[in-house]
Amino acid sequence: MASIDYIFKAVKYGAQTVNLTATVHLPRNTSSVKGLALYFHGGGYVVGSRAMLSAAHVEALNEAGFVAVSSDYRLCPTISVLDGPVADSVAAYEWAQDELPGLLEKEHGIRVDGKKIVTLGHSCGGGLALLMASRARPPKAILDLFGFKYLRDPFYHSGSSAPPPPGAPDPPSAEFIERVFNEFPPPTAAPPPFGPKGPDLSTPRGAYLVTSVRKGVQFDKIIAEDEYDRIDPETLLKKRDFPPTFFVQGTADVVVDAKFGQWAHAELQKNGVQTELYLVEGAAHGFDARLRRDGTAFEPIQKGVNFLAQHVDR
Repeated sequence: MASIDYIFKAVKYGAQTVNLTATVHLPRNTSSVKGLALYFHGGGYVVGSRAMLSAAHVEALNEAGFVAVSSDYRLCPTISVLDGPVADSVAAYEWAQDELPGLLEKEHGIRVDGKKIVTLGHSCGGGLALLMASRARPPKAILDLFGFKYLRDPFYHSGSSAPPPPGAPDPPSAEFIERVFNEFPPPTAAPPPFGPKGPDLSTPRGAYLVTSVRKGVQFDKIIAEDEYDRIDPETLLKKRDFPPTFFVQGTADVVVDAKFGQWAHAELQKNGVQTELYLVEGAAHGFDARLRRDGTAFEPIQKGVNFLAQHVDR
């Protein structure tokens, strides 16, 4: 599988330029391309990168007839969710529809209709994938992998009373955590703060994310009260013309409660939207990060990809 990087948006910060890049993964069989699949990574809007679309997921999308695209967005907290992750993901979506088909035909002889686009994402990226339903030319279908939604729910704002696991590092000082606000311009990639022995608090960014989630304040500095409706897919899910959507959700997820996938699925069903929900018993948040395609555990992801392929031509 060949991969090519394209800059889809450039943002100037004085003398510096932040280039937002999309990695385009081409299928081996370029004669049977059905459409484009645009992926948004997870990481609580604060960490992660476009490289988080694993080889197994790329292979599944390619074999289903998709050119798989994984895009950058500027990471919070030195930019808001609305101005960073949301605005940049919309830019990636519009670029994929309007510009990418011409590049693919000119440079690789691949013909694809930009209207035949689907979106998918993990965690906060799942929420971004759902948000693309607000565009004038919405995706043909969406695959939401334990995505952020119902962001006003107390679940996200209550914090955790559970004690840190044995051997967990002591919380760093507030002064250390605040150094994340010196990381400017906003980066487009940062490693998730999880090591082999649990949370990794050795960087200000990682410490900021972990401690803000534990305290239930993860959205306080990155989402203004009057911006929730432009970030949270909750209202969009009430639309009767919402795109067909497949939800994958682990029942043991402590980052995104399983009830949110169930609520969204029920809302779409009520409105006559084609939708499926695959609850993975005992699965935690991010359970699919290191799965192999030949394992039975990959089944929910494969079924979600098949769902996208079934709807992209409609």
